[in-house]
Amino acid sequence: MRPSRLRRRLFRALFLAALIPAGITLILGVLVLREIIATTGSAGPWMAVADSGRILLELVQQRDPDPELAEAAARHREVLSESVRLSQVYALLGERIVLLIPATALLLLGLVAAVAALTTRRLASGLAAPAEELADWIQRLGAGEPLPPPAPRRGGAVEEFQTLRSGLREAAHKMEEARRREVEQARARSWAEMARRVAHEIKNPLTPMRMAAERIRRSQDPSSAETGEVLLEEIGRLDRLARSFSQFGRPVEGPAAEVDLVELLEGLQRRLQVDGTPIHLDTPDDPVVVDGHLDALERVVRNLVSNALEAQALPGGGRDRHGTSLRTGNGEGRDDVPPPPDRAPVRIRLRPDGDWAVITVDDDGPGIAPELLDRIWEPDFTTRRRGTGLGLPLVRQAVRTHGGEVTAENRPEGGARFQVRLPLAPADRDHEVHGKTS
Repeated sequence: MRPSRLRRRLFRALFLAALIPAGITLILGVLVLREIIATTGSAGPWMAVADSGRILLELVQQRDPDPELAEAAARHREVLSESVRLSQVYALLGERIVLLIPATALLLLGLVAAVAALTTRRLASGLAAPAEELADWIQRLGAGEPLPPPAPRRGGAVEEFQTLRSGLREAAHKMEEARRREVEQARARSWAEMARRVAHEIKNPLTPMRMAAERIRRSQDPSSAETGEVLLEEIGRLDRLARSFSQFGRPVEGPAAEVDLVELLEGLQRRLQVDGTPIHLDTPDDPVVVDGHLDALERVVRNLVSNALEAQALPGGGRDRHGTSLRTGNGEGRDDVPPPPDRAPVRIRLRPDGDWAVITVDDDGPGIAPELLDRIWEPDFTTRRRGTGLGLPLVRQAVRTHGGEVTAENRPEGGARFQVRLPLAPADRDHEVHGKTS
């Protein structure tokens, strides 16, 4: 594979950085060595010493020296002769060395260049590969493509590159989340606009239709009166549908106030149990206060409870699983003995969790198909034959307006669980609570 441009540039820079100082050092060394050999390796000075010594020894012998002086002169002649011989040999070697120095220097320079090439190639690859990988990741981020899966960490990896990888993965996650939210917001805006128009178009004819249905219902003919009742029921359903459409996308009106979720849930439980709907409520002893809008938060819980109750009648719901007919709001399948709390069709639990208040709504239905867990929040999706598809989107909209989040999951023991997380009011975040059940 052809090396990349970055890899080639790194190799050239590192190779020259290693070779130039080594080459300069070798050249200077050769020059200094040649100068030293030329200065000290010549036999000329020794020949001059030998000539003067020979003259001195001849004069000593002409003067008839004593035996000791003659012996010393003979010894000196031998030493001087050996020194001259060695100087001649040294001079000859010096001349040969001076001739071989350039070739040796070139050989050493080639060896240094080979070692530098191997070293710098590995170093350039080690530096260029992570940089190229990060550049590819940045291009993927710009194109909105997913990053490659994490690879096992290799020994000797540069810590800074690992930090950059982690930072890019976190940025990719945040960008994906931002894109997802942007798509959701754009879809919600388009649906909100359409919902307001539909609500307006539905509401216009409802009043004359209701008046006409009232006249038909008051007819003396029983069949006409029954037809009027049916019309009024359907007109009421259309009116509720129009109100749901008009609420979607509309911001919560009015200033926020402190809302005690314990009081809200207990009041909602009392109102819903008037028609015989068994609800098990588990709340703390002390208040759990959030900043919000009472009506909007009550609609959130009411919608979740309504979905939980409707899940009982679905195939695989509470009736099929337990073999008993749980009590419902219309009185169908009423038992003389109400179900125990753990068999109630709806179970609501409220608990503080750090700086959050967590409301959990459990049902005993068939649960949610895993492939639908994300789609249930879409405004154009519903599994109910006569559903509007706006119930859960309205729930998420209201919860997010309060700075919270709502999630859905399937319980291991069966049924669905919806969890609403809302930020506690600042004065209530350090409030210690203890549980109670009702």
